[in-house]
Amino acid sequence: MILRDDTRQVIRFLLGVLVAVIVLFFGSIFVFYKAGSTSRTHDKTMLNVAKQKTPIVQVDRYYHLNRGTNSYALAGKSNKKASYYFVYLPKSKKAFLYEAKKGFTQTEIIDKFKKSYRNKSISSINFGWYQGNPVWEIAYKNSNHKLGYVMYNFKNGIEINKVDNL
Repeated sequence: MILRDDTRQVIRFLLGVLVAVIVLFFGSIFVFYKAGSTSRTHDKTMLNVAKQKTPIVQVDRYYHLNRGTNSYALAGKSNKKASYYFVYLPKSKKAFLYEAKKGFTQTEIIDKFKKSYRNKSISSINFGWYQGNPVWEIAYKNSNHKLGYVMYNFKNGIEINKVDNL
């Protein structure tokens, strides 16, 4: 009789723990899904605008940059295989299209960065909008394992901002 009560208590406890773990698991999935929904919505909107209003038919890469102005961008190609960069500003609902040959491409900016900053390793690269201009941002890690970033103007490749040792 006493043994049965102890067994029932253990089973109830284990079921309670199992239910709590399941609730936490699905709750965390929900939180992560909701956290990314804004980005997914803007990506879809940007893609629709790009495909309807520009010659872009193939998307090669997506970018997101938030340096005072939240911007979403993509790199893509037209039917004639011409390369383009497209920037979408969700707050103002403005969009800008740039021919890759009229500015610095991702590869050219990476080469420029590597020539100027030999002892730094690139963590990520983004394309977006900063102070009314299209820009490239390269985030890097220096030899002290500290972070930094450099921004380049898309049109002329000039370095416009740098933060080091974060």
